[in-house]
Amino acid sequence: MKFKSATFSNRKKEIQVVYTSGKKAVVHYGSLGITDPIKHIQVDKETSDRSLKIEFANGKTDYMPYDQPLFLIRDPEFMLRDHVENVVARINEEINRKNISKKHLARQLKTSDNQMQRLLDPRIVNKNLTQLYKLSAMLGLEFEVTVKAA
Repeated sequence: MKFKSATFSNRKKEIQVVYTSGKKAVVHYGSLGITDPIKHIQVDKETSDRSLKIEFANGKTDYMPYDQPLFLIRDPEFMLRDHVENVVARINEEINRKNISKKHLARQLKTSDNQMQRLLDPRIVNKNLTQLYKLSAMLGLEFEVTVKAA
């Protein structure tokens, strides 16, 4: 995900960001730890639009990564992607630690090698939870999903 544009309001103490996907987020200075007025904000081309360069009135400069506003506003799509990445990373760690072949796991799950690759790819968010549960159990991991008040 990349930034498309960003604006700020020192009066409201807010930064408004727009992503190339069209998603928008508004973040208060306080949630970012910003105490000084902002002089200028721009999408940082050196990071391929994946961060914002923030220049403050006091002459200091700081950068904000693309995922920080989404985390702060608890964007559901971002949170899902983050959770999936963490689950898949833990499963991949265990596969590597136990030195188990993915072909063997695919046979045990009665699925194709391609489906196993998709299941273990953290960039693909849509996962078959039944297969993730089975795979976790095969590796001696407990797959736990919790839902709590925000």
